[in-house]
Amino acid sequence: MNRRDFLLLRTDARDRVAELSCERLYMRQFDIHLTRRRPGVDFPAGDPSAGEPPAVFDQRTTRQLFDNLQRDLEGVDVLRVVDARWLAGDELTCEFESMLASFRSRGGRVEFHQTAGRPRD
Repeated sequence: MNRRDFLLLRTDARDRVAELSCERLYMRQFDIHLTRRRPGVDFPAGDPSAGEPPAVFDQRTTRQLFDNLQRDLEGVDVLRVVDARWLAGDELTCEFESMLASFRSRGGRVEFHQTAGRPRD
């Protein structure tokens, strides 16, 4: 997924505004957990009967996801958080709150918005 699909930046006459979809943030973090390498799932080298080797993904962490997000928010005045109800799980919520505290400490303003409907189960 392209970062611009995840974080939308808009410029007003006075403020730089970023819109963050918590649904997309949740899905990004979920992808990180799904693609995390598990110990003992390596393909035995040279064994043709072992079948196809497991898929290899870039190893990213939730911390790296939020570091990149903070970097993208530099110079932004207003952060519009959309559908915060998607923030589930201790790791995601903790990292998100830390990112918001850092953004506010730089003088940023945070607005929370909801869309119609509810999160899918």
